[in-house]
Amino acid sequence: MTQITPKPLSPIEKIYPPGTQLDVTLSPDSVGKIKFPERTDRMLLSPLVEAYYNKETGLLVRAVVFVARKETKNLDFRIYQNCYIDLDGNPQLQFFISYDLVETKETDFLVYEVAFYANEIPYGPLSQIKTIQSFLWDVDPVGSRGTETNVQHN
Repeated sequence: MTQITPKPLSPIEKIYPPGTQLDVTLSPDSVGKIKFPERTDRMLLSPLVEAYYNKETGLLVRAVVFVARKETKNLDFRIYQNCYIDLDGNPQLQFFISYDLVETKETDFLVYEVAFYANEIPYGPLSQIKTIQSFLWDVDPVGSRGTETNVQHN
């Protein structure tokens, strides 16, 4: 019997998250900066996310993203939308905020705001969505962090 072993990933291979890439660009100018001088680990800082549904405009997602100062040059910033059906049969939305994170114990972060509308989903109207999940995805990969956000209706 032949044993099949998957090829290991090369250390420079990038892995992008599941879903469809949205047409979102990050402003080249940050809206501020934040410092964590006592920071000693390489944990990622989760994005701060809010989501709003309006029947005229759709599902608007606003996020605040913290990018280490060292990572801002040549930043390959992308957002992906993924939709799936949960165990109860309800459609769920995930958003992956992805870029290549520098593996360093950074203490200085630039703050960026990004806003985008969710694409329609194949499993029903966006008005069904009660929560969204958002993740920070490292494409090289080291790890990811995420949050779950309630969708607010007008």
